[in-house]
Amino acid sequence: MVKSTQNTTKPLSKGSQSFADLFAASQNKVRALRRNQEVTGTVVAISSTEILIDVGAKSEGIVTGRELHAVSDLVAGISVGDKVDATVIFPENDAGQVVLSLRKLSGEKRWTELEEKKDNEEDIDVTALEVNRGGVICDYLGIRGFLPASQLGTTPSKLSDLIGKNLRARVIEVDKVGNRLILSQKTPDKKDLTRILALLSKVKIGEKLSGVITAVLPFGVFVEVTSEDLRIEEKLGKEEKTVKLEGLVHISELSWDKIDDPSREFNVGDDVEVVVIAKDETTGRLNLSIKQLLKDPFEEETSKLSKDENVKGSVVRMTPYGAVVALEGGLEGLIHISKIPPELNLEVGSEVSCSVDSVDVKSRRISLIPVAKAKPILYR
Repeated sequence: MVKSTQNTTKPLSKGSQSFADLFAASQNKVRALRRNQEVTGTVVAISSTEILIDVGAKSEGIVTGRELHAVSDLVAGISVGDKVDATVIFPENDAGQVVLSLRKLSGEKRWTELEEKKDNEEDIDVTALEVNRGGVICDYLGIRGFLPASQLGTTPSKLSDLIGKNLRARVIEVDKVGNRLILSQKTPDKKDLTRILALLSKVKIGEKLSGVITAVLPFGVFVEVTSEDLRIEEKLGKEEKTVKLEGLVHISELSWDKIDDPSREFNVGDDVEVVVIAKDETTGRLNLSIKQLLKDPFEEETSKLSKDENVKGSVVRMTPYGAVVALEGGLEGLIHISKIPPELNLEVGSEVSCSVDSVDVKSRRISLIPVAKAKPILYR
């Protein structure tokens, strides 16, 4: 005779959850990731082929292959348990893992290293990638730098002969925000620096100068400035040595219009007028501007606007802080999110009537208020 089996499972106590409920709750806590999302996680394993990071997703994140090789110098300083910042490349690969990149973290570290090497006057190893008439564009562990032809230790018959070669150079300028790295293979002697500083002392902030473009780069153009006052010559035997000043026009100072690629607008050898906006009397460097010698079209166009004037435009961008509206004359205005009534549904492409709330020429900002088509009943 077979004995009947009894269900030995204990009944759920009041307030407890079933397995299904617990599983559903755990699933709700799993992060939904997207490409290019910045995440913070904890390193759980490190090997020669991969780094595993817990980023709170349903599976661990992995750094491997090219991404691991790109940060090989960084890996030695990472330990299990460390918190790291990473970027999502793929939310899920074939193995169900989140594919991550540590390049941003590596980049932060490398910019810091470059600052330290500049301060300590240390040389770095770079690889020549491409050339222009002004010099050589080099790679330093994923960061691009510029080595002016005038700063080469030995000048080859053709600059292109340097492409692919490893070069030793010194960091002379670092600007992480401007993504600018300037290199040199020459160490100016004290006499040369003294002569350059003597020239610099003749330059005044706000002074207008003529110049010639000596290099065009992704972050701006170098200009050799000239005038009768900015010249020192010395006779050295049969040779005559001339010292001239060179300055940088950052991409943000090239034009009032946005420029993405300076090489489309400027060429080596172009004559330009510049104005001095800053100078460093310890390094002998000049910061120059071209756009500040030009009339600001924003000021000219906004002079036609007056407060409370009605204008029409179309929404070109939706941002967390409001809607950006394109107006006539190439102007853009902002309808702040606090000024958008609940009944007004704005999206890119929407035509909208507005009134001008304010114009701030210094900040280059126009504030708009949407014009109500009908007064709310409350105000009738």
